[in-house]
Amino acid sequence: MTVLRERNHIFKIKTNCAHTSFLSLRGKVYLLAALSLLVAAIFGCAGYTAKTNGVPPGALWSANMETGDLSQWFYPMTGPVGNFGGDIENSGNATAVASTDFAHSGRYSAKLTITTPDTPTSGVRLFRWDEAQKYPQLYYSVWYYFPQSHSPSLFWNVLQWKSKHLVSGVATSDPFFTLEVAASPTGEIFFYLRDDHTNTTFQQPAQNVMPIPIGRWFNVEAFYQCDASGAGRVAIWQDGTQLWDIQNVDTRYADGDCAWSVNNYSSGLTPATATIYIDDAAISTQRISSHGSAHSSNQESVCVSQQ
Repeated sequence: MTVLRERNHIFKIKTNCAHTSFLSLRGKVYLLAALSLLVAAIFGCAGYTAKTNGVPPGALWSANMETGDLSQWFYPMTGPVGNFGGDIENSGNATAVASTDFAHSGRYSAKLTITTPDTPTSGVRLFRWDEAQKYPQLYYSVWYYFPQSHSPSLFWNVLQWKSKHLVSGVATSDPFFTLEVAASPTGEIFFYLRDDHTNTTFQQPAQNVMPIPIGRWFNVEAFYQCDASGAGRVAIWQDGTQLWDIQNVDTRYADGDCAWSVNNYSSGLTPATATIYIDDAAISTQRISSHGSAHSSNQESVCVSQQ
């Protein structure tokens, strides 16, 4: 009987300990959940995927807007003074700001807004030329977020490479290749590629058009070989799927340079005011999309933080 009572006593102690441990574990779960909500409320939403491995290997430059402004586009300077390696050029009715509305990683992205038309176009252009002037073959990557669909009346340019050269002693910059947005009769939007130097348009195969997703982040990566001898090359991927690989073309003037820009630029859109967001832009000597922060995901953006 004594042994039985001792066993029952031990069993009760173990049962009480297990119950206490369960309550303690459940309390920790609730506490962690509450802390997560608090962090989200304070620091905002990181969009549908977060940066995991930092700057991808081989990166020469990147911009995640986590400075709370767009100063990274001017690197190695922080503005359009001195030896700045990029620029922000607005025309017509256009603005570019760092925003916490949506973010692919961290808190911030670049918010590019235009209202069309405006004498006769409106455009935001975030330029980088420092890397392209040093390395003729580079990979370029940027993440886009389109909150809604728009229908362009003539063109909607969201990415381009330009070449600057002297014409009668005056520096003139012209687009060579541009990534444009078109709309189908049903309102679905998709990319096409333009060789502006030869006035050639490259469409996606009609039976396999890849739509631009609305309301989630997606990645565009490109390879651009800056060349004026007919040996240039332009390749474009959307979320890791190759859309074009154009080879043996001129991609700059014989006496010109190369510059890359991410844009929101159009002569007319319906609705007339268009905002797109871009984040985690990078320029590298290696493929970018398979590395960490530039890895494609199918998850959707789940929250919007307040500015």
